[in-house]
Amino acid sequence: MEIKDTEKLYSGMLRQLDKINGSIKESVQNLTASLSCVAFVMNRLKNDVKANPFPDDQQEIAFFKYTKPRFYCWYIYIVELHNILCGVPVGTDQMIRDYYMDELGIVNRCFRIYSFNYQYYLSDETAKDEEFFLCRNKAPFPAGQELLADEVGFSTNNDFIFSKFRAYEMLRDFIIRRLRLLYRSPDNTFINELLANKNRWWSGDKVELIEIAYGIYYTQRINGGKAEIDDVVQWLEDSLNIDLGQAYRMFLDIRRRKTVSYTKYLDEMREAIHRHIEESLKHKPKKKSGQTVPK
Repeated sequence: MEIKDTEKLYSGMLRQLDKINGSIKESVQNLTASLSCVAFVMNRLKNDVKANPFPDDQQEIAFFKYTKPRFYCWYIYIVELHNILCGVPVGTDQMIRDYYMDELGIVNRCFRIYSFNYQYYLSDETAKDEEFFLCRNKAPFPAGQELLADEVGFSTNNDFIFSKFRAYEMLRDFIIRRLRLLYRSPDNTFINELLANKNRWWSGDKVELIEIAYGIYYTQRINGGKAEIDDVVQWLEDSLNIDLGQAYRMFLDIRRRKTVSYTKYLDEMREAIHRHIEESLKHKPKKKSGQTVPK
């Protein structure tokens, strides 16, 4: 499957998940439909891999290191988010804070247990890629997969744990957002803030906002160039009522584009502005001959 087809499949999956749940980053309104959506897409990927074997090791490594985890992390995230939301206690804000702090500890424990793999993931290292991401090198019981059935030809030593890292990073972002609301809001306004409607919202793909965020950051246009990328991302999140918790991970996906421009959306914006100006100039009324301009 070509990169542009993979991007189309991924964007379609996210749109369908949001259609099912309202916002998949905030709730799981229909667990069965959500899991079925991801499972359907994963099955398409699996069938494509079987029908079109990888031409070389590098493409196989890229698929199991980046592409499969990018999709499969949503399956893990949906299950874990559903379990977290179902377990929220009915009580005071302090009880809910304690609950989310415990859940945050569970997430961080995963990163500690698999600390070597997580550092490899964070640093985007390559030294052990052949051992970690080639099907032929898979061990009988890889770390974190002891209870999973082996998918011959569609599983490696580390693709599952990389999927889990992505999912748990999203869970961590979700929990931190909830804690921020709890710590800045008294008991009687917490739910109101969660349910508050905001006038501005982003209707495009999140990766497009990431292009804007990094464009602003690298051109140093906020606070005299002293604003960090986290400040820019948070400003966009607050302004447009959207979660961009995986900003750095999405930026890495942008960097890996091969057949698509690194600044696809920014290019589209520039072309739209040029097109509008050119069209407006074409229809600008011309002065009649002999017409005098009043002094």
